[in-house]
This record gives sequence, C-alpha cells and structure tokens, in this order.
Amino acid sequence: MAHNLSEGSLEIIMNGGHYDKPIMQVLGSKKIQGSGANERFRLLVSDGKHSHSFAMLATQLNDKLITGELSDYSVVQIDRFVTSLLKNTGKGEKRVMIILDITILTPGTEVGKRIGNPQTWTEETAGSAPAQPAMQPVPKPAPSPKSMAKPAPTANMNVSMNSSMLSTQMTHPIASLSPYQNKWVIKARVMNKSAIRTWSNARGEGKLFSMDLCDDSGEIRATAFKNECDKFYDMIQVDKVYYISRCQLKTANKQYTSLKNDYEMTFNSDTVVAECTEDASSLPTVKYDFVPINTIAEKSPDTIIDVIGVCKSAGDLQELTAKSTGKLLKKREVMLVDSSGGAVTLTLWGNEAEKFEGSTNPVILAKGARLTEFNGSKSLSYLASTMLRLNPDLPEAHKLRGWYDNGGADMDIVNISAKSGMYTGGSNEWITFAEAESRQLGSGEKGDYFSLLGVLTFTFSENAIYKACPQEQCNKKLVDQENGLFRCEKCNREYPNYKYRLLLGANVSDPTGDQRITAFNEAAEAMLGRSAADVGQMFDYDKAGYAQLFEEVKFRTFVFKFRTKMETYSDETRLKTTVMNAQPVDYKDGNTRLIKSIKEITGVEV
Repeated sequence: MAHNLSEGSLEIIMNGGHYDKPIMQVLGSKKIQGSGANERFRLLVSDGKHSHSFAMLATQLNDKLITGELSDYSVVQIDRFVTSLLKNTGKGEKRVMIILDITILTPGTEVGKRIGNPQTWTEETAGSAPAQPAMQPVPKPAPSPKSMAKPAPTANMNVSMNSSMLSTQMTHPIASLSPYQNKWVIKARVMNKSAIRTWSNARGEGKLFSMDLCDDSGEIRATAFKNECDKFYDMIQVDKVYYISRCQLKTANKQYTSLKNDYEMTFNSDTVVAECTEDASSLPTVKYDFVPINTIAEKSPDTIIDVIGVCKSAGDLQELTAKSTGKLLKKREVMLVDSSGGAVTLTLWGNEAEKFEGSTNPVILAKGARLTEFNGSKSLSYLASTMLRLNPDLPEAHKLRGWYDNGGADMDIVNISAKSGMYTGGSNEWITFAEAESRQLGSGEKGDYFSLLGVLTFTFSENAIYKACPQEQCNKKLVDQENGLFRCEKCNREYPNYKYRLLLGANVSDPTGDQRITAFNEAAEAMLGRSAADVGQMFDYDKAGYAQLFEEVKFRTFVFKFRTKMETYSDETRLKTTVMNAQPVDYKDGNTRLIKSIKEITGVEV
C-alpha cells in the first residue's frame, strides 16, 4: 500500500510557514513531563524528506498514544497544529510544532517500517532560511496545492509588545496554550469576573481577582495578584473582548475551577492587555451546552451544568450564618422552568441574591452552575465561577420567552428540587392543614415543607419587635445596660446603637383547621407590609399606630410556605411551624388551580 507523505511540509512549517493538513509518519514518542492527566509527550515525525523530534502532542490526544492507537510507524494527517518558539538553554530558541488534532490514516502495525530516508531537520537548517521580515514562499509539493507560506499562527514576536501592538499579531486559540510556549497572544471574551478577595497567612498578605476567558476553541481561568490586581481590575469588564499576552501558564488547580482546561493563567508584571474593538461578528462568543431541566435529575451530584429557563418564582432573601466561619451569608432560591416540563431550584448567593428581581419572570441563563443533592432532591447552586445572565439576547432565550408568555406559565411541571414532604413545587401543590396532618408532615427527623393558602386570623403584637446586635453577621437580641449601651452576649461587646428585627407569632387558618406559626424578620416584614425599622419606630413613638398595624393585617390572605417539625420543650412535644415566606395571592394562578381541582374531582370540564 502506497503512503503519500507530504514531502517538504516540515521545511515549510519549521521556517514559520503554514501547511494545510500535512500527512506525516510517527517514528517514535517520548514522555517528557508529568503523570496522569498532566503527562506530555514529544513525537518524532517525518514527512519522508525530513524528520523532526520536537512535535508536542496536545494533552487531549494523550489517550491515542497511551492506548496504542497511535503507535510507531503510524501514518497520520495532522488536522490542526500551531508552532511556537521555546527557549533552548544555551542555544537561543527552538521552534516546536504542537499537534492539536490528528487523524490516524494507517496504524503503525500495518505500515511496519520507516517510509523513505528522511534526514534530521537541524537548527542550522532552520537558520539557513531567508531572513526577510516576511517568510518567502517555499515551493509546494504537488499533493497539497493549498499549502502556502504565510505567517504562523504563533507569530514570531521578536520585539517588545505593548497594548497598541497586540491587535496586529496573529492570535493563538486558547486550547493550544501550554507552559511550553512563551510567545503568544489570545483574543478572548471575559465570561465573568470575581470580586477582589484578600488573604493573609504566614507568608504575607495580599489581594487577587480571577476571571474566566473563552474563545471559539475553549476556556481558561486567569488570576491577577497584588499590583496586577490593582492595574487590571477596573480595566477589564465582563462580556468585553481583549487581546492578552505574556501571562504565566501553569497546571490548573481543579479545586478552584471547573473549566475544561488543563492549564490556567497568572498575570505578571509583563502581562499586556488591550481591548478588542473589531466588528462584533468576528469576536469570540461564549459556547453553551444547555441541558433540558427535566433531564437534570439524571445527572450525578457535583456535575457542572449550563441551564436556561424562565424564573417562575423567587423566594425572599434569606440570611444565615456559616457554622465554620461565623460569616453572614445571604441567599435566594429561584425556580426555573422550561418547555421540557421540568422545574429546578437555582440558589443564588451574595450580591447576586441581593440584587435579583424576579417579579417580571425574566429568562435566566446560568453557565457553570453546580448540581447539588440534599435529602434526595437535586438543585443548582450559583458558584463564584458561574456566569449568570438575565434575558440574554440568544435564540434559546427568545424561544423560552414566547413559550412562557403563550401558555407555558400554566403548564404542569415536575420539580426535581421537591424534597420529601415538600409541596412548595414538585406538583406546584397547595395543601390544607388537614392534608398536612394526614401526611404526618413534621413527624420525621427533619423538617417538612409545604405551601398553603391561608388567612392570618390573629397576630401577637407583644414582643413582636426586638433590638438586635448592629453587626451585620449577628442578629442576637441585645441586653439593655440602662446606661445608654446595649450588650451582645454573642459578640461579647457593648454598643451604643442597635437594629430592629421582627419575631412575629400569629395564627393562620384555612377551611380545614388552624395553626400557631412563627415568622422571622423577612417573612414578618412581608406579612405586615412594613420594614422592621419602621415597626420599631412605631413601637417607640406611635403606640396607637403600632397597635393599629397589627389589627389591619388580620384576615389578610397569603400563600404561605411553611417548615414544620415536631420539637420538644420542657418534656413537652409539639409541632412548630415556621413561615419561610408569605406572598399575596395571585388570583389568576389561584383560579387556575381551583378550576383544575374541580376538573379532577368531578371529571367535568369547567
């Protein structure tokens, strides 16, 4: 069998030119660094005329070599490659070819021998190439008429770069970057950017921020420390495209990034960044791998997922304290739905939770959310690296908007985030107190959750407001020292000021029964329609208005979301029901539910 190698292609490539999909023979391989996923291999390749031992195999192709699919004497087509100048200790620089994609035309076991009599390509041979600023064409072998001598993608940059020069350089695809290259430029879009974080340890202190970059070939994490943090943080904006060069590349720490790249970038004092102002059609775009919501339940926990859906509902902002650090955390749960008939809870944290507004049912895109599982239910969690967009200008988003506004809002859904005993979603069911009792909600080891349409029949105004620790991360009730100071036993400090917080006791009734409930600050504010600070001012300066407020709220109807759990106090066990949130009734939604219930009970169309 004849094997037509692309004779002369190595000469073109090693002189900085480009040859389209050369056919070569692999004569040998050698592992040069690392182990496992970080292994790197060097190949000895031949075009029949010359051989070259500095062909690097991209790590994503390692399996072909390890499994034996790519063996000695194999004839291959190199579908995609870049070249780069690397430092060669004591000998200046050496050009290497980095193979990004390869097709095995004939296995080495079938070829079984070296083809032709290739001569080793040497640095002296490379140095004899014409020294003109632009590479002169080298005669093309007949089998490859597309081969042209043109600037290599890596661009031989022998001059000092600055931001005004970056846009004139040939750019590297992100997927081709490795620590073995020292001269490259990428053109990448900023998918997200973290807030500035600080650290302090035995080795010193400092600050940093990180960002995730993408182009059409892949993604990579970049981090800037100390001086570079100050230099680039304000300059770099999310969704803009930049030319970036001269960063340190190292093996990625998968503990801190979920991007599909073996490497990550670190900015240093030589790093150059310039905004790309080209026409938008030529700029790299973010790649998404959207998963239909109804299939998310099949995924394994900790899977990183891209999802897009309509915000059907959003919970109130919640505050909780991290047990390990004592830090105050803020979160908000958002229910996403799509045309697959699925629903899933997306938990937002920090600033994203605080600023989120779901009243207009926006389309939400979350790229890189983590799938979590708790008590048998699965939900998505926003990470520092997650890219979040509201109403993005994408075909998928426009399609969802049309679906939701034209009947999708009333579609029956299956909520994969529904917990055992939790009826706030799943079937989107409202149940009664009698049904909650028949299902024995609250009798298990952990609390159960359910939704109920109920009336606030009584509120306990006495002790509904208290003075709490002014520290943001602490809500402990203060002790009045009666000397103008207030003491927090938790913080072990005294303060001249305080903040008001609500702790509301009330009765809620429905046609089947009633229940004593407790509502903490945010839920109580929703029920009373006033902030804790306003209620506190009324308590101090307008006793009549304070009493009237609690009278006016009686007999108002809400959709309550409860957590119920049997708890023991002084050897007495009783059911404790807490309001997680309370929302005014959406009568359109309520009527739809009523009509559906009538159909199910009578079997008659209404």
